[in-house]
Amino acid sequence: MSKYWTLHVKDFAKIREASIEAAPLTLFVGDNNSGKSYLLSLLWGLTGGVDFSRQVSAVERKQSIKFDAVQNLLESWKIRDYSGGLAEKPSPPFWSPRSENTLPINAEEQSILTNGVNVFLAAVKNESVNEIFNTHEIHVGTICLDMPFQNNLNVCFQKHDGFGPAWGLTNGSRFSGFSERSALDFIDRYIEVALGESVFIPAPRTGFLLTFKTLARNSIRSTFSEEPKAGDSLTGPQVSYLERLTSLKKHTDSEKVKPSIKRIWDYVERAIVSGVIDITDTPLPEIRYKPEGLNQMLPLYLSSGVVAEVAGFLSLLKFGQFNRVCIYEEPEMCLHPALQWKMARVLVKLVNAGFKVWASTHSDIIIQHVNNMIKLSNYPDSEREQLQRERGYDEDDIISSDKVRMYQFDVASDHKTDVKPLEHGINGFRIPTFGKVFREMQDEVWNLRHEAKETK
Repeated sequence: MSKYWTLHVKDFAKIREASIEAAPLTLFVGDNNSGKSYLLSLLWGLTGGVDFSRQVSAVERKQSIKFDAVQNLLESWKIRDYSGGLAEKPSPPFWSPRSENTLPINAEEQSILTNGVNVFLAAVKNESVNEIFNTHEIHVGTICLDMPFQNNLNVCFQKHDGFGPAWGLTNGSRFSGFSERSALDFIDRYIEVALGESVFIPAPRTGFLLTFKTLARNSIRSTFSEEPKAGDSLTGPQVSYLERLTSLKKHTDSEKVKPSIKRIWDYVERAIVSGVIDITDTPLPEIRYKPEGLNQMLPLYLSSGVVAEVAGFLSLLKFGQFNRVCIYEEPEMCLHPALQWKMARVLVKLVNAGFKVWASTHSDIIIQHVNNMIKLSNYPDSEREQLQRERGYDEDDIISSDKVRMYQFDVASDHKTDVKPLEHGINGFRIPTFGKVFREMQDEVWNLRHEAKETK
């Protein structure tokens, strides 16, 4: 089994079947209109986008769906010996002084929870897809997860006077508060802690950035996320992106920003946008841009396309609306090839700072840079360090192949999409979809050169 959790889907929109390992850097390549955004949106839904708690009561009303194994597991935890539990506790207000009963969940128990998750997902798959895409027109045959053992996953047990037992979950960096109701409540919390939470950066970024203040005045969620109406709806990930833009906040002196994160946004400002991105200190913040050599802050509509494309990503990272998982549609949009190369460095730096990055791309430059960094990681230490110095790379630019997965999306003759994992070696990943086009273009160049000689 992989050390990363894996999403399995069948008959999902155009996608015939796919199995996606959620590696730290996961890249989707392939045909346009092949379902890459659909699959990224589904991953967003599983990582915090779908409010599964709203669907718990509906599933509980279906008497034929049983979660006895999970309920029995919770019952067994009532009588478990919690003496000597972990002393370290998540911060208030989610954790009370009485919540010291904490013990690790073993592999067998995690397997029971994963089976419960898959029964739950099978019951709510269509409702979940409807919520993600804000439409009833997209369907899915199967959604299933393989989840490897996590050795840092802990159960927290607490007895509330007069309210019965309650459970919480933590993996050290993430905590889900106490549940007092049922096995389904605990399954919901298990999904939240085990999969994490993502931020989604959609493809039509410039239009969103230039209009989100107007949209906010008319209430983004009520306008675009209620009962779908033909022609005026956005998907859940797009709505979430707009809402995050309205929630940006300047850091205060008391807030500590991790140096690794600050280095990344400094690099983006210096190497890609050639200036500083800032926000106004107003209830509804406005993103502004100050070019190098100019003291005046400019609104985005007076800035270049590259600034508008990158400003959303950079603002979320810089002003407190980023999550540990970044789902990024086509990060190369509007970027000159030289800047695509630098954006590839940003993606790798994010992974090495502890984030997961799942992206779709049509950029052979981004793929080649990742391959170069994989190749560099395989050099002996002394040679790698010398090459890093010569090429100007830092330690957080290097990535090993075990942290990377790539998938090619091919539209077959029946208009269904086949999703294939791409193999890799010491030189990285081979991308057939790019190689085919390059060979055809090269053949055309040689043919035209030959024909031009004959006409002289």
